[in-house]
Amino acid sequence: MSQPPKRQEETEAPQLSVILVIGGQRERAAAALRSLLEQSIVHCMEVLLFDLGPENCAAVTGSDHPSVRMTRGGPKDFLATARVEGIHAARSPIVCFMEEHCEVQSGWAEAILLAHRGPWWGVGCDFINGNPDAGKSDKAFRMNYGMYVRPHGGRGPVRRIPGQNSAFKRDVLLRYERQLECMTNADLVMQWKMQEEGSQLFYEPAAKMAHRNENTLRSLCVGAFYWNWCFSHIRAEVFQWGFLRRAARIVLSPLIPWVRLAKMFMLTLRLGRSEFMQFIRDIPFALAVAHCSAAGQVAGLLNPLEKGAQEFSHFEMNEPRLLRAEII
Repeated sequence: MSQPPKRQEETEAPQLSVILVIGGQRERAAAALRSLLEQSIVHCMEVLLFDLGPENCAAVTGSDHPSVRMTRGGPKDFLATARVEGIHAARSPIVCFMEEHCEVQSGWAEAILLAHRGPWWGVGCDFINGNPDAGKSDKAFRMNYGMYVRPHGGRGPVRRIPGQNSAFKRDVLLRYERQLECMTNADLVMQWKMQEEGSQLFYEPAAKMAHRNENTLRSLCVGAFYWNWCFSHIRAEVFQWGFLRRAARIVLSPLIPWVRLAKMFMLTLRLGRSEFMQFIRDIPFALAVAHCSAAGQVAGLLNPLEKGAQEFSHFEMNEPRLLRAEII
């Protein structure tokens, strides 16, 4: 990737750096960028925009904003590689990853900065459904960011924060220099590594982000397969799994969907009757996705990372995530 001359003066370092990697979904990418530029403290932010869209396509609207530093790549570049470049290029002490199919809500940046005044290594935000009632988007949202995974203790310290869309202290990220690109393919593994080293993570519900979800079961299954390919491969590598542990994981992989279902069952028991009944209705959908996730984990333990990372990168930035009006 080539870095053009910077468009903004660098006499004063920003307080928050946001890494946004975009691909072929140009209108969606422009909406994500616009939501950042509409933050009330955008003058205290920098947006590190990595454009991996089709060659010779026009720049997305907003990329010429003074707070934006754009790097032009191409469709063959990897999401994780761009994020690592962004971490190195960031000029603020706080670095946030943001998916291009998300839109931050009003007050998001202020809430992230305020939370990061604490000792937390990473801060996670709350999510709302960015494309409700659009095909299977509601079910996808409940599985990825909704009631099955949202912290139930409210604002405060948590064991983990949402992958792909959280903010970390830059000096913490740079501790993992040797494995940084590997772990940014599945940053849940990075969070586990942080926990192993005594990290403190924080959930800040005042920082809200709208997340567009997959519209079909097939689409979510494809994404789950390739994400879990990356996840299992990286976990085994980072935590130095030997042959026997890898083999045991493969043999026991048929149990993964049922273990996940049991965990979801226990979580929804706390939420009340309506949420529990919604969970019961979601079981066939959840099991189908979980079986694809288990298959992806086996693929990741048996194959190199590159293929899974390439497919997941393409999926993240190019898979349609339609709004209800676009489906109807």
